[in-house]
Amino acid sequence: TTEQIIGRLNEFFGAMTVSEVKGKTCRDYAGHRGTQTGTRRDLEIMRAAVRYYHKEHGLDVLPAFTMPDKSTPKDRYLTRSEAAALLWAVLGWEKVGEGDNAYWRRRFMHKGRHLARLILIGLYTGTRPGAIKNLQWMRSTTGGWADLDRGVIFRRADGERVAHNKRKTPVKIAPRLLVHMRRWKRLDGWKDGRTGLRYVVHYHGEPVIKENKSFRSAIAAAGLDGKATPHALRHNR
Repeated sequence: TTEQIIGRLNEFFGAMTVSEVKGKTCRDYAGHRGTQTGTRRDLEIMRAAVRYYHKEHGLDVLPAFTMPDKSTPKDRYLTRSEAAALLWAVLGWEKVGEGDNAYWRRRFMHKGRHLARLILIGLYTGTRPGAIKNLQWMRSTTGGWADLDRGVIFRRADGERVAHNKRKTPVKIAPRLLVHMRRWKRLDGWKDGRTGLRYVVHYHGEPVIKENKSFRSAIAAAGLDGKATPHALRHNR
């Protein structure tokens, strides 16, 4: 993601000097980018890079970045019936019709079953999707881990430093979720003293990098609106 942002910034600002970055150029970039939220995210990366360079080496002129206003916080959450419909969808079912005439049918060529783990952990613990995808069955320096003996998910990797507004405090695993996670761990090969697959949420053994495409497919199959994003899961706890 950062590599893509740098590519976009370089395409627009690459031929400029730092002193040429002004309010107008930032506004011009917003027009070029076409989205206020994306513009703000990109410029925040660029501002952080410029400030870091200034701290280390010093600049004669430190540019003032003009940022678009922050977007309104999303308050979308899933109702109990919506969450159930989403789980049905990732397990391979599709809702057809509306109201009393609606029914569920099996989908062929379905590839979203791995999202059931991400959805259940998100619903029960309010953990951000990124932290869930990095969650592992053992202690690690690359992600949090699930201690099923103590019934706790440690969302922070060993030695990880996090921003004050994205605290990754440990969270207790609800009894119903704990039953699922113990079963998942056995399915992942952790039994009889053997070491199995590393990541809690995986696709054929490999960690999930991007879930947006399969999640959108599940949203459509469940008959939900497009505002139901993976991040909405953490608002349900």
